Amino acid sequence: MKGNSGKDSSAIGGLNYRLLRAGLAAASGRTYRGLVRACADPGAVQQQVLQRIVSGNANTVFGADHRFGSIAGFEDYRRAVPVQTYEDLREAIERQEATGEQSLTAEQPVYYNQTSGTVAEPKNIPLTKAGLARIQRLQRLAAYALSRRTSALGGKVFVVSGAAHEGTMPAGTPYGSASGLLYASQGKLLRRRYVLPAPVSGIADYDARYLAMAVLGAADGSVTTMATANPSTFIRLLDVLNSSADIVLDAVAAGRLPAGCEVPGGDDQLGLRADPKRAAALSKRLEANGELTYADIWSDLRAVVTWTGGSCGLAVARLQPMLTPDCPVFELGYLASEVSGTVNIDPVAGSCVATLQDNFFEFADRDEWEAAADDADCGQQTCTLADLEPGRDYYVIVTTADGLYRYDMNDIVRVTGFVDRAPVLSFIQKGKGVTSITGEKLYEFQVMSAVTAAVTERGTAAPFFIMLADAAEARYTLYVELASTPAGPQGAELASDLSSNIERTLRQANVEYDQKRASGRLAPLRVRLLAAGTGDEFRRQRVADGQRDVQFKYLRLQYDADCSFRFDDFAAPA
Repeated sequence: MKGNSGKDSSAIGGLNYRLLRAGLAAASGRTYRGLVRACADPGAVQQQVLQRIVSGNANTVFGADHRFGSIAGFEDYRRAVPVQTYEDLREAIERQEATGEQSLTAEQPVYYNQTSGTVAEPKNIPLTKAGLARIQRLQRLAAYALSRRTSALGGKVFVVSGAAHEGTMPAGTPYGSASGLLYASQGKLLRRRYVLPAPVSGIADYDARYLAMAVLGAADGSVTTMATANPSTFIRLLDVLNSSADIVLDAVAAGRLPAGCEVPGGDDQLGLRADPKRAAALSKRLEANGELTYADIWSDLRAVVTWTGGSCGLAVARLQPMLTPDCPVFELGYLASEVSGTVNIDPVAGSCVATLQDNFFEFADRDEWEAAADDADCGQQTCTLADLEPGRDYYVIVTTADGLYRYDMNDIVRVTGFVDRAPVLSFIQKGKGVTSITGEKLYEFQVMSAVTAAVTERGTAAPFFIMLADAAEARYTLYVELASTPAGPQGAELASDLSSNIERTLRQANVEYDQKRASGRLAPLRVRLLAAGTGDEFRRQRVADGQRDVQFKYLRLQYDADCSFRFDDFAAPA
């Protein structure tokens, strides 16, 4: 979504702001111009990137096994390397970490970006020193693009990122959130504008972390930009601030965090100062309006930078009434734990172009890819960045210099325009078998395992079940038809028991689902029991809608908006 960034940049920041813009131009101006030039011939640039990646890793175990040394172009590469998932690469990733063997990359990883996986073990995405430098360069480039087209960086910047260090791998390499690591290592000019010091992300307790962020945000009225990956974070943060308004405003007045919000390394690094006048002014607005909005807290707010595609669009719609009038919401770009997929080189126009100088991209037409999901040769149906057509939806497959080769992201993007000959890409949703409302990436396998275990524990069976993701309510609902379903209070008790059991299993199996539930960004799982025969009725409708009966497959996990069957009409008798 877009809007007018509005105000004169000289109003806030003065000399420091001019120095910041000059510093960003010096650091990223040449990079920006180089990317714009690359957009004129994405095919040639991508061929160079592919050759650089395969030649640089030709002597690795993976490179030798897949004849990297003899690859002369895309067609050779596509024939030599099957499409990969994380589970295909897990053993090689873990072996290189444990032994130092060049399993996937010639350069040893120095960090792992951790995210949820299709099994209970999380995915640890390797990053080399060069890989971290690439991500940092792209972050600086995004900041430069924002400063070129808007005055959003005229004041302070309120950025919510993950924890840089969450633990270490068995051989000692750290893992966590790469965004948090790079947040902590930004240059001085930009870091001075951060409201939240990096150690705040290290507060282990979610409620305490959000409370600390609420205090630090409320204490500083000079914020002009707020940024985070998922806009639901900001909705949750404002809920925390308003539900604990007395505690937050007392903390602002006293100049110290509330008890229980201890920051790793101590509070001296926070820069909090007692400000009873600020607390009194916010208290007055709270009393007048009944609650505080971001417009009340930051009257000079000029931009929000976040995801706007997929289910995040609903959260953006909820967030906008809380902002200053005409405050634009700029797209953050297609970013994932595995790859920084796009960079927004013109936030006002929303020009998110692929990071075509750093990663090699393949795409598969959405309908064709889904129709051929069980075809062993479906990986030969891909095309390159230069082949994409406007308005079409594609699955994304990436090759990175950090060891992901023909990696199936299971993400769907749409071509919404072009910068010269390079397509502008917008994230639409996760692909089949995966849903994500607030970034949790819940997998069908995880749902099937949790539900099967829960109903078995109750000594029954589930002839049919389906989990629907409702982005509007930020909630999952499990509809389950049991072999025998008690009515009345016993049925309600059973549904509650299943909900608790399944929720517990999902939180153990999926680290990101657990984080989103703990922070309150996801509502508790809801279980609804279905009348006998509902699964058969669902199948009949799908076949009537055109699905071949002999090829019928139950999707156990999908988005509510993609499911036309009204399961609530088939609820078991109360």
